[in-house]
Amino acid sequence: MSHPILERHLKKQTLRPVYLFYGEEEFLLRRALERLQTGLRADDQQQSEKHILEAEDTSLAEVLSQARVPSLWGTRQLIVLYNADRYKAAELKPLGSYLDAPTPQTCLVLVAPGLKFKEVERHPYWRRLQEQEAALGFFRLKEAALPRWLEQEARRQGKVLPPAAAQRLIETVGDNLLELAQELEKLVLYMGAEKTITAPLVSQLTCASRSFTIFALVDALGQRRPEQALQILKRLLELGEPPLKILVMLARQLRLLLRLQDYQDAATPVEEQARRLGLPRGIVLKLQRQAAHFRVAELRSHLFNLHRADQGLKTSPLPPRLWLEKVILELCPPVPFRNQRLGN
Repeated sequence: MSHPILERHLKKQTLRPVYLFYGEEEFLLRRALERLQTGLRADDQQQSEKHILEAEDTSLAEVLSQARVPSLWGTRQLIVLYNADRYKAAELKPLGSYLDAPTPQTCLVLVAPGLKFKEVERHPYWRRLQEQEAALGFFRLKEAALPRWLEQEARRQGKVLPPAAAQRLIETVGDNLLELAQELEKLVLYMGAEKTITAPLVSQLTCASRSFTIFALVDALGQRRPEQALQILKRLLELGEPPLKILVMLARQLRLLLRLQDYQDAATPVEEQARRLGLPRGIVLKLQRQAAHFRVAELRSHLFNLHRADQGLKTSPLPPRLWLEKVILELCPPVPFRNQRLGN
């Protein structure tokens, strides 16, 4: 399933000559583009032409000029223009005349990941496409909607994913749709002729995503479990994560916790915290539980240690893995060392 409106257009063979695909959920947006290309190919009974353009490199006038030229082979052509929301108002003016008389053999898709629904409603050209059912929004799914989405994805691939198994998959992988889809595909391939994907099987076969693993690493630090923290670090390195990037992701997570502490001190509502942090509400709730394990002074000290480790990684001849293990043990020292420090 790509987008319900696009699926209806494909089924009824009423594709629009111009579409606006907007919103931040890149996985669903790209799936809709693939579905649209497949649909155009099916209509023509042969390979359709596809052109990918970037707003940074091409003016809208040039894109529309290309859209007006029919394909040499008589087939429909698909023109995808990325980052159309970066054009200024004056640069968008040629779109008005093209919408008055679009080329039937061309399907032009303007991709605008930065646009919001209200911006589409207020803009004359975007609103015009919306009225024609040609402005399709692709937004991040709320946490509560993820299990149902996974169950539908599994059903589409001929499998049954019970609610408990879907929840286990989300707990392991996180809320990134691309990573969830990839792990589900691996489970489907492993199942063979078997129909039902169980929660234990998900636990056995699913790889934790990088973002989830960083979250688990911070959990281990907060719960003062150095052995577990080192095991998670090993897992990140096995996933191919560069050492410097691990430090960056770890620092980002700790900064989020620090900002969250400020919001909680000010009794800021969860929804407002989510808006300010730019994160789903469910992730903010998880961060709140994680933040309870840290004091503000402790988070600041950890960030200072990470900065020192960053400098060491860039200048020291020591292997990067040793630097990472060293900083983990500084952030979360084993019990005997903690006792020694308390006794000094």
